[in-house]
Amino acid sequence: MKKQRMTKRSGGRSRGVFQRNHKVFGLAAAMLLAVILCCGCHNPFLLEDVETAPTDEPETGTAVEESSQTPSTGEALSEESSGSLTGFTICLDPGHGIASASKQEAVSPKSSETKPAYVSGAVGNSQTEEEVNLAVAEKLKAKLEADGATVIMTRTTHEATVSNIERAEMANEAGANLCVRIHADGSDNKSIHGISVLVPEGNLLGTPAIMEPSRSAGEAVHDALIDATGAEDHGIVVRTDLTGFNWSEVPVILVEMGFLSNDEEDAKLATDEYREILAEGMHQGIRNWLMNQ
Repeated sequence: MKKQRMTKRSGGRSRGVFQRNHKVFGLAAAMLLAVILCCGCHNPFLLEDVETAPTDEPETGTAVEESSQTPSTGEALSEESSGSLTGFTICLDPGHGIASASKQEAVSPKSSETKPAYVSGAVGNSQTEEEVNLAVAEKLKAKLEADGATVIMTRTTHEATVSNIERAEMANEAGANLCVRIHADGSDNKSIHGISVLVPEGNLLGTPAIMEPSRSAGEAVHDALIDATGAEDHGIVVRTDLTGFNWSEVPVILVEMGFLSNDEEDAKLATDEYREILAEGMHQGIRNWLMNQ
C-alpha cells in the first residue's frame, strides 16, 4: 500500500510539473510568435542590409562617369602629337620683302662673285610674292609652335631690308635644326604651274656637311606638299648658286609653292584655304623629317 501511495503521489507531482512546464513553454512560444509577427516585416537585418551590401561590381552611375572621362581617339592622337617638336628650332625665311636699299653681297664665303642682296620677287595678278610668302610662313609658324617647336622668322613685316646672307646668319646663330625658305615662282611661260623643292649642293657651300640632311629634309617636305595639294610635281631641284644656301651652316631647303605667272595658280595661291593647305603640307613634312632624325 505504501508503495502504491508513493506511486500515486509521484505520478501526481509529475503531472503537475508537466502542466506547469507546458504552460510556461506555451507562453514562451506565444511571445516568440508575437515578436516574429510584429517585427519580421520590418526587420532591418533581413532587408536593408541585403539591398545596400557592397559588392565588387561598380555601380552603373560610377561606370558611366568613368567612361565619360575617357578621351576619344581624336583627343588621344592630339595629345600624342602635342609637343612632339619640343626642343627643335626651325627658322622660317619668307622670301623677299619691300626694300628701298640696294647693295651687292657675295654668293658664297668661298667666292668673290656677288649678287643683289635685295630682290623684289615675282608678281602675279592677285598678289606679290613677298605677300604670299609671309602669309604662308605665318600659318606655318603657328602650326610648328603648336607642336612645341621654337620658330625664328627672318622677317615679320612686308617692309624688310634683310639680305640673303643675313637671313642665313639668323638660322646659323639660332642653331636651327632646319631653315625653310618660302617662295613662289615665276616664268615667261604662263602655262607652267606646280611645286618644286630646292636643295643645296656644290663646291660653293660654306658648310658641305649640310648637303645630305638638307636633301632628306627636302624630300620629306616635297612628298608631304604634293600629297597635301595634289599640285603638279616639279620634284627636287639641286642648286649651287643660291646665296642663302651657300652661307648656311644648318640644313636648309627652299620651297617654290607655285607660279604667280600662271593665272589659275596665282588665284589659288591668293586664297586663305590653299595657303592653309600649303602650310599644313610643309608642317607635316618638317615633322616627319625631324621625327626620323
